[in-house]
Amino acid sequence: MVEFPVGGRKMSGALRDEAVNSGTRGGASRSNGWSYSFVYQESPGKCEYLSLFNCNGLQSRMMNATVHLAEDLLAEILVRLPVKDLLRSRCVSKPWCSLIDSPRFVRAHLKRSIECKTNKGVIFRGFHAYSVDFDSLDDTTAVKIDEPLTTLLCGTGVVGSCNGLLCLYQKKTDIFLWNPGTRKCRVLPTAPTDFVRPYDIDPTFIRGFGYDAVNDDYKVLRILNPYGRDNLTGSKVVVYSLKTNSWRRLQSISNHFRLSPSCGMFVGGALHWITIKTLGLESCLSILAFDLAIENHREVPMPNVRNKNPNEWSLCIFAESLCVLIHDPFVSIDVWLMNEYGDGNSWCKLFSLEHRQFVRFKYVRPVAYSKSRRDVLVEVGDEKVMWYTFSCDKVMWYNLERKNIRAVKIANMPDVFHDLEVYTESLVPLDYTFSCDGKQPQEKQKQQKRNERDRFLSKGFKLVL
Repeated sequence: MVEFPVGGRKMSGALRDEAVNSGTRGGASRSNGWSYSFVYQESPGKCEYLSLFNCNGLQSRMMNATVHLAEDLLAEILVRLPVKDLLRSRCVSKPWCSLIDSPRFVRAHLKRSIECKTNKGVIFRGFHAYSVDFDSLDDTTAVKIDEPLTTLLCGTGVVGSCNGLLCLYQKKTDIFLWNPGTRKCRVLPTAPTDFVRPYDIDPTFIRGFGYDAVNDDYKVLRILNPYGRDNLTGSKVVVYSLKTNSWRRLQSISNHFRLSPSCGMFVGGALHWITIKTLGLESCLSILAFDLAIENHREVPMPNVRNKNPNEWSLCIFAESLCVLIHDPFVSIDVWLMNEYGDGNSWCKLFSLEHRQFVRFKYVRPVAYSKSRRDVLVEVGDEKVMWYTFSCDKVMWYNLERKNIRAVKIANMPDVFHDLEVYTESLVPLDYTFSCDGKQPQEKQKQQKRNERDRFLSKGFKLVL
């Protein structure tokens, strides 16, 4: 018998109804002073049982019924837990481990976290890396990431993040993927010959990381953008697929687009960059998107504003939407948001950062709303080229109504750092043996063998199966 704590939450309606139908007496389940934990029992058959306990201080009293939970109901309970508790729950039994590791559960847990905006974490990186719970940012203690990840994360830069996976670079290992929730890492194989060089502050390289929902795959994009008038072939492109664990060459991007040295912003199934589009003697500002599903580039409509100075434009992802930051020197920073991805008429000015403290910084990025949506978490720094910050960054809350700022104080962490990344904790694996229909390859092979056996028996013995 193994106790499985659920963290002081009230019993859900479905579970309470099942307990009542099983013969549970009394109104304890409806009392606000009760907290519950589950006890797992393995019967001789394949049934799973959970006994309900009332935990009140040092006293513990078992309720007079044992509740049978179906796998679907058990999944509904477990899907509400954070990744850390789910990793512990894998040790309860083999059925629980199999359920938590299943592709369907991994997707359901990630979907619920995104829809409910829960299980968000923040990674701060400086001389050391720290992780913090985003929901309790002002009242929490930073957890220093220990070995062997400390050495691996030292001197890294973030290429991008998606569905709980972070894509990072390091001069020794080149590129690797990291899931902070499960603490798993995967180093990518060597890229094609002309792309093989240690990551550095190199203006000829552009990259990005995102999720291909059509093919259910995570991809890393590398673009070689040679400068000079002799560039007649355009920018060379290679893509890495986590499913196949290999790089492939793609069609070059037209030389009409001059890409800036930056990491692509992933949203709507595509990576995005601010570019200068040249046609003959004329040039104009443009947003270039690279669709990870069809593996081709296209343009995205821009907001209708007067300021078209490329030096005062930058892209970011805010509120899970494509966002354009337009810097008006020494005045404000306007934040434009595309409400409906791909619709040029959906651009709207969300708010402006007008505090004088922001004006003196060359790098300003709104990160996320607070729970009340009255404040915006903002990262500021002197200047940032690619992923490298020449000076240390700071993070602060900006109040949209009062237009004032306040510092974010986090215990056990330095006041300054190099950069931060907000992510959603997930169970997404890095071996990624999932398939689009939710079955793993081993399960498919077993099913195929069973089908072949059934066909053999039906022919040899004329059985109807």
